[in-house]
Amino acid sequence: MSSLDPDVRDRLLRRIGLASAPAPDAVGLRQVHRAFVSRVPYENLAIQLGETEALDPVRLVQRVLLGGRGGYCFEVNSVLHVLLESLGFAVERRQGIVGAREAHARGEPTNHMALVVDTPDEGRFIAEAGWGEGPLDPLALVEGPVTSGVFERRIAREREGWWLTQHEFGATAGFHFADAPATLDDFAAHHLRLSTAPDSVFVAGLIVQRPFDDRILTLRSRTLALDGPGVYERRILPNREAFASVLQERFEIDVAALGSDRLERLWQNAVRQHDARHRYPNWVYTGARAWRARRRRAKGRARPTRASA
Repeated sequence: MSSLDPDVRDRLLRRIGLASAPAPDAVGLRQVHRAFVSRVPYENLAIQLGETEALDPVRLVQRVLLGGRGGYCFEVNSVLHVLLESLGFAVERRQGIVGAREAHARGEPTNHMALVVDTPDEGRFIAEAGWGEGPLDPLALVEGPVTSGVFERRIAREREGWWLTQHEFGATAGFHFADAPATLDDFAAHHLRLSTAPDSVFVAGLIVQRPFDDRILTLRSRTLALDGPGVYERRILPNREAFASVLQERFEIDVAALGSDRLERLWQNAVRQHDARHRYPNWVYTGARAWRARRRRAKGRARPTRASA
């Protein structure tokens, strides 16, 4: 049973731009999924502020409703899960591992929550709001290539589960997720580790992302990036005012709701992280860029022309 009150459900639908509840079928799933991923940002601001809470879907929904916020994978997929469930969809959580394809075989711990939705008319889909770089659309859970917008990914059976390969402009290789359903409690220890451990990527660096049909917008510390076919733009934000403007205008995060003190803490974090990562302040070299460079070399392709965002 869903714990989402009907009035709260309708407010959440309005938050993502839907005036009414869609039918719990494949068409309705596509409608809700695209609206949710388009409007709810992937972000780790709570972790950066030291404000992480337990994975309580009701409280996470309130965060999404107030101030244009979202969350990282465990958080936003928890909200998407409870929304879909409240609309009558059959949806399951699955434990996943984002990273190298060999990560699951090596026994690396869970770092992702995947969602599988079973529709009555078109079968099973991957619903995914917590990968940062899309997809905007749910992906049919069948082996082979799948597309959303201009981006192609590939799904394969692997080791009592599935492997989803990221598109060539992504920052990670893909993720593995299990066949077995998981409960919310199964993610509690992993959420604590990822949101508090010093070696967690979410603790180490601020990130906000928003996918589009043909590009991905990313704020990583104080570097604003745009990636996609023929697009490679980078801009280092010069000051707190530019940082606030990007959060507000590009990601629709309500800076006033954040408040001046929290905004200042986020900006100072971003500055420290940027300075620690880059020896030369005007040269950007992130893990995402390194990953794309490796994939281009493997395919014999040149990097797109660099431009200023």
